[in-house]
Amino acid sequence: MFQLFREIFKPLYQYMRSAEYREWIYVKSHCNKKKSGTPVTLKISGYTISGQDASSFLHQYNEIFVDRAFDVHFGKNNPTIYCCGANIGLEIFFFKKHYPECKIVAYEADPEISKIVSRNVSENNISNVEIISAAVWMENGTLDFQPDGALGGKAGVGNASVKSVRLSDQLKSENKIDLLILDIEGAELKVLQDCKNELKKVDHLFVEWHGKENEQQDLTELLGLLAQSGFRYRLNNKLPKAPFHNRIVESGFDAMVEIYADRK
Repeated sequence: MFQLFREIFKPLYQYMRSAEYREWIYVKSHCNKKKSGTPVTLKISGYTISGQDASSFLHQYNEIFVDRAFDVHFGKNNPTIYCCGANIGLEIFFFKKHYPECKIVAYEADPEISKIVSRNVSENNISNVEIISAAVWMENGTLDFQPDGALGGKAGVGNASVKSVRLSDQLKSENKIDLLILDIEGAELKVLQDCKNELKKVDHLFVEWHGKENEQQDLTELLGLLAQSGFRYRLNNKLPKAPFHNRIVESGFDAMVEIYADRK
């Protein structure tokens, strides 16, 4: 009986004792089951942050603030962080909460979402953050782009056109990158291959690898590149329920793996 009461009242106890739990309830109540494309503006960790889609806001909040996907112990107060595929910038505010002196360079390919993250940063008076409205790629120029208004805009396909920047050139300007985040919807292997000579500067690396339906999978090649570059990695496979039946994970990709890599 005691165990039953403890399970019943556990959420109330957490709500009363934990500010983080109360914030999660607040975010969930404002975002859950909202119609696709519903904008939202919420107070997160002392920052006022807007998003263009409530469902993707909740997804990113859970990943970054609840599951702490990018919670790295840098051992310094001023790490240099590159975020490629920043979306509305929730990771920027997570890092600035824990490392106020950090330097962040963030890329977002979708021009409309890039405006949102830029506004989020400026309206919260966040310093030492550079927002670049461009897709990271293997060369400077332009790329075809297919926006989706949420999380999965894709470079290299679609009727729109966006600016592209060669990431390896950007990394050359840095002596050290404490964390590199790559969430670029299927372009990760090509970009990492082009950055191979600069990866020695990177201490921590996050890559969300995407395997597109009906195309040759290149995860083994990507992992080999990381191993050759001196990283030790861990994998988190993102699968739907009943994965043998539900092959499409998201937006035409039938496989998605989160890769967390650290310097050996």
